[in-house]
Amino acid sequence: MFYGSANITNEASAADGESAMQASRHRWQDIDRDLRALSKRRGRLDADEARLLCNAARLEVWRELGKASLLEYLEEVLGYGPRAASERVRVALALDELPDLAEALALGELSYSAVRELVRVATPATQAEWRDYARDKNLRQIEEKVAYHHRGDRPKDRPSPEPRARVLRFEVRPATFALIRQVQQVLADERGGMLDDDALVAAMCNAVLGSEGGPDDGVVREHAKFQVVTQGCPSCEWAAQEGAGVCVPIDAADRARAECDAERLSPTARTTQDVTPKKRLAVFRRDGGKCCVPGCLSSRHLEIHHIVPRGNGGSHHLDNLTLLCDGHHRALHDGKLTIKAPALTVRWAHYGAKIQTHVGFSSPHEAEAVQALVQLRFPRRSARNAVTTALRRLGSTAALEHVVREALRSLHTSR
Repeated sequence: MFYGSANITNEASAADGESAMQASRHRWQDIDRDLRALSKRRGRLDADEARLLCNAARLEVWRELGKASLLEYLEEVLGYGPRAASERVRVALALDELPDLAEALALGELSYSAVRELVRVATPATQAEWRDYARDKNLRQIEEKVAYHHRGDRPKDRPSPEPRARVLRFEVRPATFALIRQVQQVLADERGGMLDDDALVAAMCNAVLGSEGGPDDGVVREHAKFQVVTQGCPSCEWAAQEGAGVCVPIDAADRARAECDAERLSPTARTTQDVTPKKRLAVFRRDGGKCCVPGCLSSRHLEIHHIVPRGNGGSHHLDNLTLLCDGHHRALHDGKLTIKAPALTVRWAHYGAKIQTHVGFSSPHEAEAVQALVQLRFPRRSARNAVTTALRRLGSTAALEHVVREALRSLHTSR
């Protein structure tokens, strides 16, 4: 009897478990169905909102209600902040000229986020093709595709080598905001001017990723800063950079910057490095571990640059290599700055700026002189300025002892 009762109990428990599993299965299927239905209803609401926003913009509804602008009106009626309201109006006005995409949104075929990206490139003549392309794609795939194209392009057109900028938005505590302001000031002092958003974020990212290095730190990175994967098509004009598993398109300037100082990875051959660790160390020592642009005091985020581009026959010889901070390196490959050898002439392209010349490379004793003064408890920046002044008076061939003595005289005089 005992064993029979146990068997009956086990069978009942198994039946209850199977029923529970079936009920659970139905529950997740119901949830999935309801979410998909909600998505379609939301699409219809977004399409209706876009139509009404166009009419509101045309009729200037906000004026009838005493509002100062459409954005103020939308904040009160729909609860949108200025940024969200502006984006909604942009999409609405675009959809007014793109009925195919408006229909895809209303039918729930495409999400609002997908349509928001597609209206950046679609036109009345190309909207049907973009709708067909996006039908079986997720949002990330659509964003990556749109990033490579301009308005009027078709999905099958060749990708543009100049991807559009990405927008980032952060909300930080007041203390963090103060830290960012301090970092911005430090970098501005080093580079002789305030940095734009891109340069500021890039500098902070480079600091975290360990792109520091130079004689002042006692360490020079042995490997190239950039890794380039050999592509099958050498004539391709666009490139991408991998970040945490995501391939992000980069423009021609960033590609050229990476080509200056690259470690090349190939699936069929061993890894090669353009500038050997020994030669890299020699460049850092010779240039004093700082950017070669006159007036720039940056000794961080430094990159090797080929003065004569490799595509124009430039070699990896020491005389053709110099150090640039990441900001000036980017500016150079963006066409805002030019550097020519052998006098290392630096010229800014904007506003007809005058030519600045830094005669020859830094003194071979410059880094040692700065380090000697730092060991004597002088601030590093003051030491650099004093050594630069001393070399200007004595010449780049002056002995280390004379450079240090002249720099000390300058430091004591300024006190």
